Amino acid sequence: MNLKTILGILLIGAGLYGQNTNDGPVTITSTGTVPFVVSFNSDGNGEDATDDLTETGGDFATVLDDDYDRTTDDVTTNYFAIDNILVCNDFDANHLVVVKLLKGGWTLPASYAGAKTTGATDTGEFLVKVNVTSAGYPSNASEGLVASSTFGTQYTGLAETATEVMVGGLAAHGVEDAAFDVDARVLFDWLTDIPGTYTVALTISVEEGS
Repeated sequence: MNLKTILGILLIGAGLYGQNTNDGPVTITSTGTVPFVVSFNSDGNGEDATDDLTETGGDFATVLDDDYDRTTDDVTTNYFAIDNILVCNDFDANHLVVVKLLKGGWTLPASYAGAKTTGATDTGEFLVKVNVTSAGYPSNASEGLVASSTFGTQYTGLAETATEVMVGGLAAHGVEDAAFDVDARVLFDWLTDIPGTYTVALTISVEEGS
């Protein structure tokens, strides 16, 4: 075997020995738009094992003469108090949010002729006050959950349209572990609020802010 043959065998062996038999590299790209996510209520299932929000409706059967004769307190006179009608102990959102309350129309006694309306157009018969107990943004409470307009300072009437009562977070961040409660007052009048069945609904909703 001559030198040329030996060199050829060595070159072939080196080529086989140095061949890469592994696959790769493999690149996996994850992409997509993160949705607006908010959590403030729970059925007790899944990740959130407790109720974040509780509701306590008023019982008009417990109205007394004192409710018709109350002196002015926090801009309301002659009212039936529904304290803690909404209590939220864990409000989370990943973006600026707008919290709204909507008062529905009344069901009223047949002979009723007062300011309360079945069409929910009365603006001064059902009032609420919002108390934010935790802003949910420790770095700066003013960028967390805060009451809107006069809802955080005094009882303010609701009408037939969903009304902003709180905002939370910014476009750059959300809120976590915010907490609040809502107190309500229903005005009563000797001349118009006659005996009978009264029913009114309050709805809380959350929208993504811009």
